[in-house]
Amino acid sequence: MSDDETIPPYVLVFDFDGVVLDSATLKRQAFADLYSNASDAQYRAVVAYLSRRGGQPREVKFRHIEEHILGRPPNEARIQELCQQFKASVQERLLSAPPIAGALEFLTHWQHQRSLYLLSATPEHELTAIVEQRQLTPYFHEVIGAPPDKATGLRNLLNRHHLAAKTTVMIGDSYNDYRAARSNGTHFIGVTANPAQSPFPNDVVTINDLRTLAQALNLL
Repeated sequence: MSDDETIPPYVLVFDFDGVVLDSATLKRQAFADLYSNASDAQYRAVVAYLSRRGGQPREVKFRHIEEHILGRPPNEARIQELCQQFKASVQERLLSAPPIAGALEFLTHWQHQRSLYLLSATPEHELTAIVEQRQLTPYFHEVIGAPPDKATGLRNLLNRHHLAAKTTVMIGDSYNDYRAARSNGTHFIGVTANPAQSPFPNDVVTINDLRTLAQALNLL
């Protein structure tokens, strides 16, 4: 990032998986692996659902899969068991997942010049631990996980820090991130590695990775 590159005085709220860390795909695979013994049709339905439903708490995803794809009432003990299996499956992988291209450069350049926040659907205690282990904590004014849901988390963040929605930008890779931004009246930039499969409306500013985030911010 060139020293003379500038961005408007926005407050920036980053999603984590798929935006800061290249971990969205590995998490989807970890979800799908838990249903590897399902029928082929059910497994394909699980994979298709997960590809559409980023940015949601894992409990929400498991309840939907159990009830609407596998056709069985979502038992709470079963949901918690799946959550623990998922956590164990992804924990080590997250420690070696690479950052999204341009993420560390952008965060390093702007951490003292703009207010940067991290907002994820990952349970907060897990999120805080992985952010600390990856030595990312100093980049962010606050690290916020689930619960609550992403839209409520963003609203609470705006209220807690007295932030104006019109000068805040949510940066996410899922439609759920976009919906959270729109429901709170903030700006939004979508991160999508494959523009042909973008989950966002056509009028949304999108980037492939964070190497072009500064330019995108200047388009808002």
